Amino acid sequence: MSLADDFDLAGRDQWMELVEQVLRGAPFDKKLVHKTYDGVGIQPLYTGADHAGDPSLPGMAPFTRGSRVVGGAWQVRQAHSRATGNQAVLADLGGGADAIELHIDGETSLEELEELLEGVPATVPIMLAPGSEAAIWHLVSLWDSRGVARDEALGGFGIDPRDPAVAEAVANTLNRNYRDVLVAVVNGARLADQGATEAQELAGSLADGVAYLRACEQAGIDLALAADRLEFRYAAGVDQFLTIAKFRAARRLWARVTQVCGIEPSPQRQHAVTSGAMMSRRDPYVNMIRTTVACFAAAVGGADAITVSPFDAAIGVPDQLGLRIARNTQLLLREESHIHQVIDPSGGSYYVESLTDALAGTAWGLFQELEAGAGLAERIEATHEARSQDVATRRLPLTGVSEFPDIDEEAVDRLPVAPESELRRLAEPFEALRDAAEASPLRPTAFLANLGPMAVHTARAAFAANLLAAGGIRSLGNGGFDTPAEAAAAWSSSGSPIAVICSSDDVYQECAASTVAALKEAGCEYVVLAGRPDERWGADAYIHLGCDAVAALQALHARLGL
Repeated sequence: MSLADDFDLAGRDQWMELVEQVLRGAPFDKKLVHKTYDGVGIQPLYTGADHAGDPSLPGMAPFTRGSRVVGGAWQVRQAHSRATGNQAVLADLGGGADAIELHIDGETSLEELEELLEGVPATVPIMLAPGSEAAIWHLVSLWDSRGVARDEALGGFGIDPRDPAVAEAVANTLNRNYRDVLVAVVNGARLADQGATEAQELAGSLADGVAYLRACEQAGIDLALAADRLEFRYAAGVDQFLTIAKFRAARRLWARVTQVCGIEPSPQRQHAVTSGAMMSRRDPYVNMIRTTVACFAAAVGGADAITVSPFDAAIGVPDQLGLRIARNTQLLLREESHIHQVIDPSGGSYYVESLTDALAGTAWGLFQELEAGAGLAERIEATHEARSQDVATRRLPLTGVSEFPDIDEEAVDRLPVAPESELRRLAEPFEALRDAAEASPLRPTAFLANLGPMAVHTARAAFAANLLAAGGIRSLGNGGFDTPAEAAAAWSSSGSPIAVICSSDDVYQECAASTVAALKEAGCEYVVLAGRPDERWGADAYIHLGCDAVAALQALHARLGL
């Protein structure tokens, strides 16, 4: 029995007729089409007319649908340093991690490396994080001292492909017969940490990958072998569909590069790291949700290896709980949700296929501009500023930071670590305000001059309290006042130097101006009104949906002497 036979077929035209009735003349593109920071339009509806599906097969060029012919588990790669220590490394491996990524520098001695990896089996891949080149020969010495055969060593050296000595490193690795050791890492996540869009991250990674191939070609190294020793590192973020599409597009783009270079198109080795920019120090437990979404998206997108950041990584050295949750996030998705058992889960989705095409096309165009001599830094800076403005206006909300902050949250303390120089976290402006407020001997407060009954003032009072808390300012609430004089008298006894008037537009028409006047007459030097700016009211400042919350809070901090 086919239930569909009982219904008339409806197409896009019928859907558009209904949409136009709801929009009532408002422009469709402005109301219902969302644009990414790359300018890619996200439609409210996708059908077979938008994309017929990718005809390629998994494990075959251009590898959009995956690097493997059959499904396979991704590598759970956990990040460690001297600060986390040997016991944490062993706990991760004992708990199910497949590989270890070491974040160490040239100051790490061979003895310290041996201590960090004490008890780690030779079968465990040891990957040096990008920027750890100074530790390469310590790792090689460690393998030699432990009797690890060169054709059995597993891991990677993490060399920046822009390094002038990268071709020499490739040649040495090939000559030493390190068959399963990756030499270089194209670190696209580095660009994402600076604020790059998905297309900018892809284009920049292609440029670095091509620079690597050129260096190897000039050194007389077979390009197919050189490409086989290269890994690409991409950031996985909270927008699961953009993340999925990015990993799919990245494989397609690199296959095109290898084809143009005259070598057999090969699948791109992909290492996903959960975005550092999305992590917060405030309400850090929300980071568990962020990293879970990012890990899921990277896995669905076909990443070969994934590193999940511990929820407390932005605060300092992760503790055992942070490391365990990060590891188990992957294991739950892999071993219990079985995501890896489905090849290209998003394949055939009109939305994901269309988004993959759009990202690939945008990134390829930008890559061609980079090859022609254009710069990327200024574009990334412009994107960072645009995204920062969206964070400040809360168009891009950060749960636990700019939205629903817990002003009484218990601090999470960790051993400090040196901040990453290129990482620009989105939460930093609000976190700086919270830090300043909490450093004050007297925690700052703002009196809510609520006018009328609760049903009238609650919406704006809740809005104001939420915004104030994002800056570390505690709201002094109440049940509401019937007259401006009552509100002013209550403010006088509150002990707060600031008043925020909250009520409905109708009430403002009646008594907003008189309430401002009463408060000022009572001695309040800074009166804020929760609502759109209107010179008739005479307030010193206004807060409303879409306002620059960071600027408003900075002004309040200045008034409070913070």
